[in-house]
Amino acid sequence: MSTVGKKKGELIAHGTAVVTSNNARVTINHLISDSGGQGDVYHVTFRGHDYALKWYCKHPEDVIGGVQYQTISKICGEDKKTSSKFIWPLILVTETEPSDGKKFGYLMELLPEGYFEMEAFLRMDNDARAVRFKNYNAMLVAGMNIAAAMQKIHLKGWSYKDLNPKNFAIHPETGDILVVDNDNVSVDGDLCSVKGTKGYMAPEIPESNYQKNPTRETDYYSLAMILYRLFFVDHPMEGKAWEKYPLCTDKVEDHLYAINPVFHFDPQDDSNRPTEVYAPNALSRWRMFPTELRELFLKTFTEGIKQPKKRPPENAWIRMISKTRDKRIRINPEREQFVNFENQKSVLRRCLGLEIGKKKIALYPKKAVYQISIDGNDHQYLEMAGGITYNKELDKLMMRNLTKTVWRGYSPDTNQVTDIGKNQEFPLYPGVRIEFQNGKPSIVGKVFEPHSDHEG
Repeated sequence: MSTVGKKKGELIAHGTAVVTSNNARVTINHLISDSGGQGDVYHVTFRGHDYALKWYCKHPEDVIGGVQYQTISKICGEDKKTSSKFIWPLILVTETEPSDGKKFGYLMELLPEGYFEMEAFLRMDNDARAVRFKNYNAMLVAGMNIAAAMQKIHLKGWSYKDLNPKNFAIHPETGDILVVDNDNVSVDGDLCSVKGTKGYMAPEIPESNYQKNPTRETDYYSLAMILYRLFFVDHPMEGKAWEKYPLCTDKVEDHLYAINPVFHFDPQDDSNRPTEVYAPNALSRWRMFPTELRELFLKTFTEGIKQPKKRPPENAWIRMISKTRDKRIRINPEREQFVNFENQKSVLRRCLGLEIGKKKIALYPKKAVYQISIDGNDHQYLEMAGGITYNKELDKLMMRNLTKTVWRGYSPDTNQVTDIGKNQEFPLYPGVRIEFQNGKPSIVGKVFEPHSDHEG
């Protein structure tokens, strides 16, 4: 079956039958994409339902009985699907001819409307194919969703093995994500036909001359790469060191990405600082994000390069991105910022802070307070617990309880404690305390004024 010279819209091969294991035929409609490294994707119909078909045709060894076929056979099926966030291999299909070296593929759901490949978010502003997030909240939610999806894979004892921007489709308004191209997922450490994607795979794989198999720890490195690009657009290992190599060969890329990678914000090594050519977005965005998030990337891309045990797992990223979201405020439809509580000059006068343990949340009209920020439950990073409103008559910010739990508000002016039921509000000003959870442990938040001399 030749795919040479194939054009978009052309069928796999005229007269070739693609069937399921029980010999039910799949109708091939048109080519969707032939840009994948392993195979092509087609729009097909099977039993009255439209699907996408990934067809392996790029490597001679990808035939029935090969390593890739074995991997797909183990994970294929609705019952193996990790969650609704995965465009999962559902039905294994093969060709009927020839008798030896049969090609194969699998059916999966089509990508819904409104989702775009992550690569579209990394394109230059003047690129007509570029996609941008509606706001920073959508971007941060996408980051937590990506980390949570990988957590589900790892909790099953699997590893993803080939994390790169092509694996994710993202909704720019909500930050919802879908994980696509899941055909390399397998038991952690198992033999697989793909070692990763250059620039995203952990350094120990190229250093082993590609003999080492991807693992959960190599996934952690790739995940950090994905998140960095999601927030800062540019590749973390690209900078002025690349100017020495006008010709970017495989050997040069292996050296700069894996053998001697230098994070372009490494505080101990300035040899690869961002430039207007190689990392213009990182230059403008780095200082904009809160210190704690930057420090987690610093740890990953300095200590974590050569020490896999130093790479943060998914829940560390979910918690840190959540803390970043806590410091985000939207001033108007065109302007949003992250509050730096340590820099009093950067905090707007109407903004208050809520301190819960070691966490600090910026309070501003229309700001949401999330359950993870109250009790640290990283599985509830999307659940809103409270909302901030502005009461014009009182000229005060108000905390609205969106949960079924009755909170208690303490007013320093009256020394009174007031129950705050669902959808009830309580005025916020310095010294107010809100008890979110009564019991063991109790969870109490204290309101403070960031632009005062507050400590802690």
